[in-house]
Amino acid sequence: MSLYTQYKASLKAVEVEEILDLIIYRPLAFLFVKITYSINLTPDMISVAALSIGCTAGILFGFGSYTFLFIGALLYFTSNVLDCADGQIARLKKNGTKVGRIVDGFVDYIVSIFVFIGIGIGLTKQFHWHEVSLWGNSFLNWDPVLYIWAASILGAFSSAVQAFFFDFYRNKFLEAAFGRAQNIIEEIKEYEDESSRLKSEGAHIFQRFLIAIYLKYSALQLKIQKDHEENHNEQKPNPKVYYAKNRLLLRLWSYIGSTSHITLCVISALAGNMEAFLIICILPLNLLMLVLFLVQKQINKTASDIRS
Repeated sequence: MSLYTQYKASLKAVEVEEILDLIIYRPLAFLFVKITYSINLTPDMISVAALSIGCTAGILFGFGSYTFLFIGALLYFTSNVLDCADGQIARLKKNGTKVGRIVDGFVDYIVSIFVFIGIGIGLTKQFHWHEVSLWGNSFLNWDPVLYIWAASILGAFSSAVQAFFFDFYRNKFLEAAFGRAQNIIEEIKEYEDESSRLKSEGAHIFQRFLIAIYLKYSALQLKIQKDHEENHNEQKPNPKVYYAKNRLLLRLWSYIGSTSHITLCVISALAGNMEAFLIICILPLNLLMLVLFLVQKQINKTASDIRS
């Protein structure tokens, strides 16, 4: 099997991968996987490493000085490479687990909490040191510390919502176009059974806790999907039609995915301007999400007119 074939086998599907993952993070992750393939590294081990390094990056952002921002940016970049690698090695070695899939999904969210809190603390320190001029606050004229934390919280919330909707439409694309995504109802049942199995064995408290959170997340996605289908009388579309009409749009959705946020954060940290990252998350990316949502609504209505 050629390296290119192995690389493609390590991906979910090229169409649903974020573009920055495809050109930057996935190739680096694949190189890491190939170098460490003979070592007994499990996907869970790599996920824990990604989580630890990413959280450390967030802590370093909290120190505020450029040296720590620079190191934090490098660590955050590395964390995302490893976050890509855990799924790739699981697909190549076929040694992934149900709980491992959840851990992989939660790494981004947990690391993001550390990063945005770190950004808020770091910007506050920079302001007190008179090392930063808050561009956004010049229009609002708020108390600077209040502005910093409002921007940090709103930036965190915006990035989470954006990543949620990209994940939602990516899963929908996999299911409608390829039939590869597992039905959410079936997946919820599968994880409920897994939770019951772990409970019957005793212990496994942490794993069951992760499954409980994931079930709530899946239930929210299911509710959104059902509400959407009921409101638009949506039926199962023709796969070929859905693929043709949604392929480009999904690529645009990927620009508000978690990897885009991470890359923007890394660039902002290297530039020494974390406020810029927050403003981008809150303004242009939310505007892009709104536009994509309206376009998606129209495309789904058109695609559902042609049945299987």
